[in-house]
Amino acid sequence: MFSQINRFNALLSVLCIFAIFTLVLLHVILRIVNLYIPSLNEISGYLLICSFFLALGYSFEQAKHIRVSLIFELNNPKLSHLAELISYALATVVSIFISYALLQLTLDSYQFKEVSSGEIAILEWPIQAILVYASVLMTLTIGFKGWEVLRGHR
Repeated sequence: MFSQINRFNALLSVLCIFAIFTLVLLHVILRIVNLYIPSLNEISGYLLICSFFLALGYSFEQAKHIRVSLIFELNNPKLSHLAELISYALATVVSIFISYALLQLTLDSYQFKEVSSGEIAILEWPIQAILVYASVLMTLTIGFKGWEVLRGHR
């Protein structure tokens, strides 16, 4: 259901990684002529965390995430199905908590106009809003995958 959005987010994730590569390469080249990019580490960190969160939904949907499937490979199909349902339910609850906590953090950052502590003062809430968006999408993806397992589809 969310596959197009997740694919778009995966593309954005790749673009974030490419931006990190470009910034670091530019930084190396500029160091030759004794110039530097202020707050490069901070900007790269923000791009990296955005890249990570944007790729979460896609990796879960495509089953490219780290998944310990040992408990799903039981000899009893009913028990295996139940274990998978419990896993999806727990993952959904944890994802809801993460999304809620990130939303609260973002709202606080917006309300108090928090900025980063680097050389360049960067507003924190726009970056955190990307994390909220990506974590909510991941939560919905996990929930709908769990719903498919509940209905008997895989």
